[in-house]
Amino acid sequence: MPSSRVKPKPFLDKCVTIVSKYVECHDPLTYKVIDEEKVMYALCNSDTKITMEGHPFFYLLKVKNSKGLYLHVDATIKAPERGASLERYHDFEGISLQFLQGTGRLFCRAEWDVKENKDKLTHPQPHWHWGYVGETKEPEAFGPYDEDAVSEGGFMKEVVYNTPTLPNIDFEELHYAMASKWTAQDSAVEFFTVQRIHTWLKNCIENIIDQYNYQLNKRSFESSKKW
Repeated sequence: MPSSRVKPKPFLDKCVTIVSKYVECHDPLTYKVIDEEKVMYALCNSDTKITMEGHPFFYLLKVKNSKGLYLHVDATIKAPERGASLERYHDFEGISLQFLQGTGRLFCRAEWDVKENKDKLTHPQPHWHWGYVGETKEPEAFGPYDEDAVSEGGFMKEVVYNTPTLPNIDFEELHYAMASKWTAQDSAVEFFTVQRIHTWLKNCIENIIDQYNYQLNKRSFESSKKW
């Protein structure tokens, strides 16, 4: 398996270069630690910072040419020891892109984690999370059955009808594979390399922007790939 070690400064500098193409940068983009315990870095504007509503350290970048679209980018990179230079190799644990409509409405996350699996379930890497934060539905029940269909006999006659309550599942926490090796082998985990992460970062951002903008401007849509 390829090494998951990176030099944080060149890695994050390259992320800044990629992301700067797609966001409004009245002042240069930079990065700062937003979680000391996890050693999580987030991209942000160097001067005027935008944050998610109610989350003062959840930095947002306003996507240009896209009405109301914001992006949050963070990466978790553990130091080999306290105070280690960012030019030395660190342990890369994951990167997350989070897209919001406005500054308070998260609708999807794209993530690639490479840290050791701590759960019984091995999550696909990279993967999507879909769903608006704070907009969960109450458990629903199955609707009434069609009595006319049942009276016709056949298969429908054998079905036992009831109205069970659906389980209350947090769909936002489901990990949807973005890429997989299912056609070649039984795996949904792609190997990490720095080049793959940066290529994935660029393509994820472009495709979400294009999907969002196409819904807003179908007749005058222009791909972010031309920016």
